[in-house]
Amino acid sequence: MTMLSVEQLSKRYKDNRVLTDVSFAIGRAEIVGLVGQSGSGKSTIARCILGLERPDSGHLRWHGQSLADGMVRRRARRSMQAVFQDPRSSLNPRWTIRRILSEPLVNWLPREGAEARNERLCRLLERVALTADLLDRHPHELSTGQCQRVCMARALAPEPELLVLDEPLSALDVSVQARLIDLLLDLHRTSGISYLLVTHDFGVVADICQKIVVLDRGQVVEDGKVDTVLSQPSHSYTQALLRDVLPMPQWSVS
Repeated sequence: MTMLSVEQLSKRYKDNRVLTDVSFAIGRAEIVGLVGQSGSGKSTIARCILGLERPDSGHLRWHGQSLADGMVRRRARRSMQAVFQDPRSSLNPRWTIRRILSEPLVNWLPREGAEARNERLCRLLERVALTADLLDRHPHELSTGQCQRVCMARALAPEPELLVLDEPLSALDVSVQARLIDLLLDLHRTSGISYLLVTHDFGVVADICQKIVVLDRGQVVEDGKVDTVLSQPSHSYTQALLRDVLPMPQWSVS
């Protein structure tokens, strides 16, 4: 069942056309990778989906209803959350982790009592493999990897159906990336949450995603199942990207 539909999305900044007729869909409990080089329009698509940018044309539909409708957009906000590239700039340095995680709960569950709220905060940290003793610390007291897990916990707080992950691993070292990939996969298995993973890293896509959408200069040049695209890329742009990052025997051109 389709959860999010992106239909013929186009966006221009002054004289620079960033997106041209971009279309793809994300189903329930599906992990889709949006891949391309820097400047290909990946983050602009994510921002349009989240309502942080307005497309010039095209449609965004959430469970079949247009996100251009204000009421539909408001209802979708709880179900559609984001994790961004730089966790430290995403967290208020003056707030404790308790306050950071409480903010979305105050918005979405305002009548929850203090004891139930505290239990929920502890469960949120547990879901992202952190401990409750971090609640009264500030972001500068945590590692970058821990900060990104806090960002994930905050995004999970309103129990969304979709997480938009905009380069969530690029600020982390390789060992921390591997642990977060395992965490994302575990969350997907246990909750059935959907992901849109925005990345330039085909290795991460191969580890996590079920489907892939390849962007070149704001246009979709190839999409399909990950195994098919990575083993038999049909477009020259995809072939060139793969040639740079994967050993030759892992893919072939028909």
